[in-house]
Amino acid sequence: MQAEILINGVSCQCATGLVRAQELYDLASCSKEKLFIKLTNEIDLPLDPNDVLVIRDGISIVTDSSSIENNPQLPNEIQIRFNGEINLSLEQAKITGSKLKNFDNEHPEGRLFVDISNGSDAEISNDMTVVVQKDDSFFIIPTDSNAKIGDPIDIESCGRHGRRPPKGHKYRNRIDRRTYVVEQETITGAKILKSVDKSPENWILNQKMRGGERKRINPDDTVNLSQPGIERFETVLRQAQQGCV
Repeated sequence: MQAEILINGVSCQCATGLVRAQELYDLASCSKEKLFIKLTNEIDLPLDPNDVLVIRDGISIVTDSSSIENNPQLPNEIQIRFNGEINLSLEQAKITGSKLKNFDNEHPEGRLFVDISNGSDAEISNDMTVVVQKDDSFFIIPTDSNAKIGDPIDIESCGRHGRRPPKGHKYRNRIDRRTYVVEQETITGAKILKSVDKSPENWILNQKMRGGERKRINPDDTVNLSQPGIERFETVLRQAQQGCV
């Protein structure tokens, strides 16, 4: 998708999502002057080409030769959403991924994502410098120390710890004792059963939610794996269930 942004007051189209500021430099054909982003508290913040930021409609970029420091103290703190709540205030607009993670007392070594409203949530590495804006929303999912950017999202781990899985990724799921990877965030009940070589005619599929609740998934039902609370899936032999009635 494309966002409409302003560069020196002129409307331009730019891809939405998390982008490197270098893409804005290329779009502005700016090689000698520096780019600045106009933050909502009326400060013009210099952009380093290696900075990353979320592009959305209405962002305003200007060129200037000002010598303002790279990450100045803000006149007013920026309040952002972190792990689902507007609970984080920052005195500077630039912060590394590793420092953002440290605000999560439970999972400071987890995987960090920024919520992209109309697209796939973008993962942020420890060494990325993020330009934070007031509408940004960041969240962390728990993971082991061997996880890398782009690895499938572990649904069971997210559900067990009450964290929302990021949108638009690959997902690792567990059915009974078997695990499998889904390439997209939505899948039908029939396909979930097929992935473990079971048929809807002979097997019933249940979705186990956080807290122990179980929800019946019919073959034609579509499951959104990025929804919070899903832990795993369980199958029940239809004959066995009938014998229990």
